[in-house]
Amino acid sequence: MASAKLFEGIPNFPNDVPLSTMDTISLASLNVGDEATSKRLFAASQELGFFLLDLRKDDLGKTIIEEIDQLFDVGQGILNLPEEVKMKYFPHDFPKSFLGFKPRGCAKTETEEPDRFEWFNMSQDGLMGSAPLQPLPDFVQSHLPLLVSFLKHGQRIVATISTVLATQLGLPPDTFTSLQDPTQLSGTVLRFIKSFASTETEDLRTSMIHHTDFGTITLLANVLGGLQILAPGKDPADADAWLWVRPQPGCLIVNLGDAMVQWTGGLLRSNVHRVRYAPGLQRLVDRYSLAILVRPERNASMRRLVGEGEDSELTAWEWEVKKTMALKRG
Repeated sequence: MASAKLFEGIPNFPNDVPLSTMDTISLASLNVGDEATSKRLFAASQELGFFLLDLRKDDLGKTIIEEIDQLFDVGQGILNLPEEVKMKYFPHDFPKSFLGFKPRGCAKTETEEPDRFEWFNMSQDGLMGSAPLQPLPDFVQSHLPLLVSFLKHGQRIVATISTVLATQLGLPPDTFTSLQDPTQLSGTVLRFIKSFASTETEDLRTSMIHHTDFGTITLLANVLGGLQILAPGKDPADADAWLWVRPQPGCLIVNLGDAMVQWTGGLLRSNVHRVRYAPGLQRLVDRYSLAILVRPERNASMRRLVGEGEDSELTAWEWEVKKTMALKRG
C-alpha cells in the first residue's frame, strides 16, 4: 500500500460501516521464515482468501511503498489523459483481450446498470521483454523503468507467498512458483484503476460487479475505501453479507484467485469481492488503485495438485479463455 503521506488530505474512512476482519501478515516475518506467520498466512488463505501484507519493516517492502507512491501519480496521469487519447488503446477484441484502456460503462453491474470504473492494463510479457511491448501512450513510455521495477518487486512478493503456501500444503516449495514463472508468457497484467467519485444519489451503487479473480495471486494498493468482500458462505444478494475493506498505510491487500483453488482442490479460497462507492465522505473523491494480477504461465497445467474435486486437462491459457467466455455470456 501507499505510504501514510498519501492518506493525508483525504476524507477519513468512517467507523460506522461493517468491516472485514482480515489478518495482517508481516512480509519481514515471512522473509525470515517465521513459522507462526506462515501458518497465519495459510489460515487466511483458506478461510477468507484475503489478507493484508505489511511491507513496512522489510527492505523490499519499503522500496515497494516508495514505488507505489510514485505510481499513484502515474496512474492518475494515465487515466486522466484526454478521452480521445485513451480510446486509441481500447482493445477491439475485448473481453478476449484485456490489455490497454477500458472506458467507464462498457461492462454491467448486478443491476444491469453500466459500471463506474476505468482501467489501463499493461502486459507483464511486454514489460519483461518476453513479447513485443503493447502500444502505449508517450506518457506511459516515459515511466517504463519505474513500471518494470515495481513489477519485478511484486513478482518477488508473489514468489514468497507462493512458496509459503506450497510448503504449508506439504508440497515442494517451488510447486506454485514453477507454474507462474514471470519470464514465460502469461496473462499477468499490471493494472491502474479509476473508480469515479459518487457525488449524486444515483451514484451510490456498485462500481465493479462482484467476481473472483481468474489468476493465482493479486496484489492491490489503494488509499480510499470501496472494496467489499462477501462474507464466506453468504449470498451476494444479501446486502448485509458485504464487508468493507479499510486500506492501511504500508500494507498491500492480497487475495488468491481461482487458479489456486483449482490447483489445490478447493483447499485454498478465492473469495467473491466487488467495488462499491467509497464509504462516507470518501465517496466525493475519485478512487485510484494499482494492482498486479498474476496468472499462471500460458502452458502451465491446470491439473489438481492436491486436495479433492474436479480435475482439468486444460492448459492455463485454455482454462482462462473458457472462464472469460463464461464471463462474457454472463
